[in-house]
Amino acid sequence: MPGRGRLRAAGASALVLALGLTVGGNRPSALAAPSTFQIVGGGYGHGIGMSQYGAHGMALRGASAGRIIGFYYGGSTARPATLPATIRVGLLQAARDPSTGGRLGQVLVRGVEVPGLGGSGRFTVSGVATSGRVHTRALAGHVTWSIRPQAGGTSVFDPGGTRVFGPTRPGAGVVVRYQTASRPTRLLLPQTGQQLRWGRLDVHLVRDDRGTLRQRAVAVLPFNHYLRGLAEMPGSFANEALQAQAIAARSYALAAVLARGQTYGARRWDGCRCAVYATVRDQAYAGYAKETGYWGARWVAAVRATGSLVVRYGSRVVQAFYSSSSGGYTSSNAQWGGAPLPWYPSRSDDPYDRGGGSHPNPNFRWRVDVSAATLGARLGVGTALAVAETKVPSWGGRVSTIRVRGTGGTVTVTGSQFRSAFGLKSTKFHVTP
Repeated sequence: MPGRGRLRAAGASALVLALGLTVGGNRPSALAAPSTFQIVGGGYGHGIGMSQYGAHGMALRGASAGRIIGFYYGGSTARPATLPATIRVGLLQAARDPSTGGRLGQVLVRGVEVPGLGGSGRFTVSGVATSGRVHTRALAGHVTWSIRPQAGGTSVFDPGGTRVFGPTRPGAGVVVRYQTASRPTRLLLPQTGQQLRWGRLDVHLVRDDRGTLRQRAVAVLPFNHYLRGLAEMPGSFANEALQAQAIAARSYALAAVLARGQTYGARRWDGCRCAVYATVRDQAYAGYAKETGYWGARWVAAVRATGSLVVRYGSRVVQAFYSSSSGGYTSSNAQWGGAPLPWYPSRSDDPYDRGGGSHPNPNFRWRVDVSAATLGARLGVGTALAVAETKVPSWGGRVSTIRVRGTGGTVTVTGSQFRSAFGLKSTKFHVTP
């Protein structure tokens, strides 16, 4: 997570308001104060469920994928499930274009060959015309085409701005097809950097809160082919760790489908009309690029080897959360509120979380030094004089709240707010002195 520079005084005030903090007016007496505070932490991410480095460390010590699942998910087992034929994956939403930071005004697509299979990158786009008939148009490869709203429907434009397809009837989107038996194509999405090889791309129209027509793009993929494109664990990790990751990821996706359905957020203009988002909001999806090369082949083999296995606690399909590293101790789900669930135990996974082999965990322990002036100013209390943390044992050493006393008052923030303010890798930390 990138660090942040010192904020200006106005910026510090804005941060206080944004975080919803309460700053006390009591001014402490003059004390000999440290010039620098040292933040020593462990792990990367929320620490609930499986640690990916921990899974790798267990696999190096001879643990099977099933044993890894049982350890991290509190006695759960890896068992088969009936999977949907396809899953809808939200790639682009109307609220944000990743390439510009603004609202989405177009969906860019570009076809290229699949290495080793020939072809020209040619693909097709289809949609319902104003006449009610479905029209289809073949588009050349190695050209970046723009799909955008026009006349209440959807049109496709070449790089020069000439319309080559559409508009569809009002409210109708288009379907982009690139998977064929003889000359398949990789569909590149320049705005996200993703590649699609399987399934199809649906581009829908939605009207935003200002009344402007915008779009959202959803990949519709065979369920296990979606898993093949996940960029959640390096393909160079130990084989049993890769299989544990495939089981956890499949379980997470299936639990999402069972809980949300396949059109989650369809009624919100800024929703995705999907089962899962393609980002770490759910699971990071890179697409076909994840499958290629030697390490990609290892990951695909792990997905195939685990078939339809998911994490089950009794008959329940577990929404199998995982993170990069626990810092040596996993956390109960109670850190997010609610009652603790038995499949998210708080337990030590040291030395597993240290990783090993060619992948020692670089985030098992980390350190950030912050000046007293920066620490206090960023929280709106002048120069920091002292801090006091509150930790919950079942959270595995993670900070629930932290109180900072400064020359300009006292403030209490949550561990998550403190992590966000200083770009920390987790809420498992201790501040000294």
